[in-house]
Amino acid sequence: MRKNYYRWLAAISFISGVISMNTATFAHHGGVSSAFGPGAPIETASPLALGKGNFLIFEKFEYVPFEHKDHAEPENIDTFTFFNTVFGYGVTDALSFYGILPFASKEQDCQGASDGFGDLGLLVQYGFKLGERDGIRGLYRFGTEDSYGADYSSDDLKMSVIAGLTVPTGTTSNRDDEGNRFDMGMQPGFAAPSVTLGLAASKMIIPHFTLTGDTSVLTFTETNDGKPGNEVRFNAAGGYEIFEKTNGFLSRLDIIGESNFLHLTKDMNEESEKENDSGGSIIYLSPGLRAIFGKHVSVGALIKIPTWKDLNNESEQQGAEGLEDYRAIVTCSISF
Repeated sequence: MRKNYYRWLAAISFISGVISMNTATFAHHGGVSSAFGPGAPIETASPLALGKGNFLIFEKFEYVPFEHKDHAEPENIDTFTFFNTVFGYGVTDALSFYGILPFASKEQDCQGASDGFGDLGLLVQYGFKLGERDGIRGLYRFGTEDSYGADYSSDDLKMSVIAGLTVPTGTTSNRDDEGNRFDMGMQPGFAAPSVTLGLAASKMIIPHFTLTGDTSVLTFTETNDGKPGNEVRFNAAGGYEIFEKTNGFLSRLDIIGESNFLHLTKDMNEESEKENDSGGSIIYLSPGLRAIFGKHVSVGALIKIPTWKDLNNESEQQGAEGLEDYRAIVTCSISF
């Protein structure tokens, strides 16, 4: 059993590490992860599919208070609050489509709040697994047992490829209390399309314990206002089932532990010059809980705590990833 544990841990890490060089997900102003189903984490994306003909409504709330810095007084960025709504549909047991509608509220001391909808996102996910059918072991596309409504975690190595894009429909013209246009980082939208590719994988390593990993790269296009830095993410999560009652109101309760790595390249200004006081690398450690009610309702709660960072010119940054006090996340998903 111990040899199998290390073998599958190495397999998931290797696959994720290779794909992380050219893949992606949604974020910079709050990420979207469609993590749901038995054994799924919260911030780390789950490879599980919706199942043929199933619909999903997924809501993610994220609250982010930032450290205040003397060099940014009296205009420290105070808090970001995100509401991300995801609508999904299972075209087949293996293929799912998602539409993402984000909303952001960003507050800056002495400058007021910048509220509005972010850029619309479109996402497609295709799932496959390393498992056994009819006594033959190999790669197979997902079946009904690999969907959101599955009764329990299976011990197949599940994987999914994720691809998506955003369209610049979000608000980018908000102004502060003095009538000046907020900086790009305070706007709900990015004013530029982005492309994302990624991979998620999970496996029940031992009974009641599921290991999940995902990796992604997000790439923005350049506009007249500049270009946000690209994002590379690698998430790893373990979920331990502490309660299960198939026919009960609360059918499952998992303890979640996650490690979330984020690398941001430098932003670019209007002159296409790199902003030296932007970007860097951060590791978050994130404890949480996930509860499943019946087969089709899932609620999760997580606290992301920045525990290590290597930011470019950190002494000149404020209101950026890695400089949060914490990130409080609550998710709710319903499938029907």
